Amino acid sequence: MQIAFPAPVRLQSSVPRLEGLRLQPFTNIDGETFAKPAMNGFWRLDMQAFAFDMQSHLALSAFVTAMGAANAECVVPVYVKWRPLGGNGRMLVRGGLGAPFTSDHTGFTSPPFGGFTLRAPAAYRDSYIDVDTPVLSKLWPGHFVTLGERLHQVVNVVPIDEHPQRARVSLMPNLRAAYPAGQVVVVDQLRLRCRLEAGDPVASDLSPRQDTSLTFIEAF
Repeated sequence: MQIAFPAPVRLQSSVPRLEGLRLQPFTNIDGETFAKPAMNGFWRLDMQAFAFDMQSHLALSAFVTAMGAANAECVVPVYVKWRPLGGNGRMLVRGGLGAPFTSDHTGFTSPPFGGFTLRAPAAYRDSYIDVDTPVLSKLWPGHFVTLGERLHQVVNVVPIDEHPQRARVSLMPNLRAAYPAGQVVVVDQLRLRCRLEAGDPVASDLSPRQDTSLTFIEAF
């Protein structure tokens, strides 16, 4: 079941954490504990959201309730502080959520920046992508990117043939799907398909601002 992210709600912070990539504990039928290697990790997203008026309060409360369903999924926007530069040499502006006066999430207020594209096709489970970058901009280790509805973090960048606008970018986790050459690598409007792991109920006191803590895990 697809749940729309409530557009009137404001985000104070979102902290993505990659978990499960290394050895995980495993207990066999005899009760003995071993270390089991994990092939793929998953994202856990800790989010602080708040409502500031009646509409956003109701939208946030309904969202937390709806996401409690066992099969509920949502494409959640991921906000980060540092983004790559645009074609003008300035840091890209994070796009705002669309439909600010309704409870329907219709995307972002503008299309994503299209300056970063795949130079070559990327296969499922690849650990790197070859990217064409715009002038005056590049990806740095620590940046986040989105391919499809999956979030990845850049861990290393190496120029291809010493060209300033061609880079081989190492990502974690590995790619969740195959992507064709020319696919836009989203760097300014990050998003992730998630399920709600835990969410604080929205209070109904007289305070004009209602805060809640939400924890999402990546949905597969």
